[in-house]
Amino acid sequence: MIVVKILLPLLCGSFLLASSGSSLYTKKCKSCHGVTGETKSMGKSKVIKGMPVATIEKAMQDYATGKRKSMSIIKKMKKDFMRQHSKEELHAVSKYINSL
Repeated sequence: MIVVKILLPLLCGSFLLASSGSSLYTKKCKSCHGVTGETKSMGKSKVIKGMPVATIEKAMQDYATGKRKSMSIIKKMKKDFMRQHSKEELHAVSKYINSL
C-alpha cells in the first residue's frame, strides 16, 4: 500500500507534464502551418495535414539533423523542438497532425 501511495502521484505527475499533441501543435506549429495544417510554411513546405505519422516524425528529425535541405532558421526551430520535447510528445503531435 505504501508503494502505491508513493508511485501513484509520481506517475500522475509525469502524465500531466507531457503536453498533448493538440496543445503542442497550437503552441509550436500553428503559426507556420496554419490551424488545420493546410498552409505551406514559408510558402515552400509541403502541406502537413493528414501526413502519415512516421513521415512527420522522420521529416522533423531530418530537418533537425540537416539531412533535409531547409533554411537555417527552420533547422534551428526543428532542432530546438526535438531537444525540448520527448519522443512521446513528438509522436503525439505527429498523430494530431495526421488527424487534421
